[in-house]
Amino acid sequence: MKIISKINDLLTKFLYKLDQRLIFIIVEPKRYPSDVSNLKILNNLFFFLKDLKFKSFLKELLVLIFFNFIFFLKIIYFPISLIILKLNLKFTQLNFSQVGILNEHLNFMVKQNKLDGFNSIILIPKNSKFGFLKEVFENLRIIDNRLLNVLLIPLKHSEICSCKTNKIDNFLNKNFELKLKAPHSKIFNRYEKSTKNSNTFILSKEYIKKEEQKFFSEHKNLDLNRLIIFHHRENFFNKTSDLRGSLLETYIEGIELLLQKKYSVMRLIDKSSKRIPFFNKNYFELSVDELQNKKSQFFLIKKSKGFLGTSSGPISIASLFNTPILETNIYGQRTNAFTKKGSYILKKVKKDGEILSYDQVIKLKFYKGFYYSRRKLQKEGISIVNNSSEEIYKAIEHFDYLLSGVNYEPTIEQKNFKKFLPDYMELKFANSNIDPNFINLNRKLFYELINQ
Repeated sequence: MKIISKINDLLTKFLYKLDQRLIFIIVEPKRYPSDVSNLKILNNLFFFLKDLKFKSFLKELLVLIFFNFIFFLKIIYFPISLIILKLNLKFTQLNFSQVGILNEHLNFMVKQNKLDGFNSIILIPKNSKFGFLKEVFENLRIIDNRLLNVLLIPLKHSEICSCKTNKIDNFLNKNFELKLKAPHSKIFNRYEKSTKNSNTFILSKEYIKKEEQKFFSEHKNLDLNRLIIFHHRENFFNKTSDLRGSLLETYIEGIELLLQKKYSVMRLIDKSSKRIPFFNKNYFELSVDELQNKKSQFFLIKKSKGFLGTSSGPISIASLFNTPILETNIYGQRTNAFTKKGSYILKKVKKDGEILSYDQVIKLKFYKGFYYSRRKLQKEGISIVNNSSEEIYKAIEHFDYLLSGVNYEPTIEQKNFKKFLPDYMELKFANSNIDPNFINLNRKLFYELINQ
């Protein structure tokens, strides 16, 4: 029986991986993210064959077969799709492979479905990395049964009864241009206006009770009411590029400031993270490699005073719960900070060794989409400069002010910055604002945008 169970587990996980490959595709050779189609898969197959990448070719061939098999099943499932719609339900084409994309999809697909008049059905199998989420949320229709997660795959990818990724995600066309204009900010703003209930994602009472007991037992020196969660993405994390990364040492002075101001700071880490040697009872590093801590981060971020970090997994949880966010080292056109208590600072862009003003960066069409492609950046002679210790320190000073409960009115310069951004940029429509101290420290880079 154990052998049969093991085989079933491996088989379902294999199907889940194929399922996730139908959500988006990296189109070769330009390597830009897009929605999946037969044409794009065939393009990749020819590319891998030409480059003699036989392993990649076989993987892509499996995706092609599975994609068309699911298309065939969607035809058979058509009557069921209509029944699902009649019940005012829709699936979510959710990617549950990583914490960041999972919560981003959860956030905006559930809201988009609600705006369209539908309640969401969410497929997250029990034997996946985030199979515990059914016990975390009280008000979400999460199906975690392994067999049902396999049988319902065609409905999850249905154009009729599912919120698909291409409705909410930042996909590009072949010209490295965003297909959608600021979908996240617009969904957030429409949703906030249309609903009086801001508690879209409610934690279960049993989960809260367990997590409170765990927190007060294990972290007696930390103040939950003044807790700041900190997480930064290290350069080249998980063999990815340094575009979303940052330098740990640039945060140390800012964290010291938070500790001086009587905040408790909890840093979320993994086994590869460098440690900060703080000898302060109000600072703690929590490894989210451990399953129980991976679960706990939802409670901790929901209950925290604010979140400090970069565009990486845990920040999407803060966005999900509308926790105030200070997002540092933004290199693209979007932020995870959507609320008025949110703030952000940008990376700088170099071309041929010279730092460009943000007006020049916009005119270069960097934010229009090609910032996604490392190959395109290298071809154009473009590199990215991380935020300095001073920029992060000053941004934390302002974030502390926002968290103090003031009714903050953005400066004319902050308003002008947003006003003159192109309408494809999420930053233009987010309720958060660029940090005013960051503008002061880099006035030359903002001159054209704030003085028009």
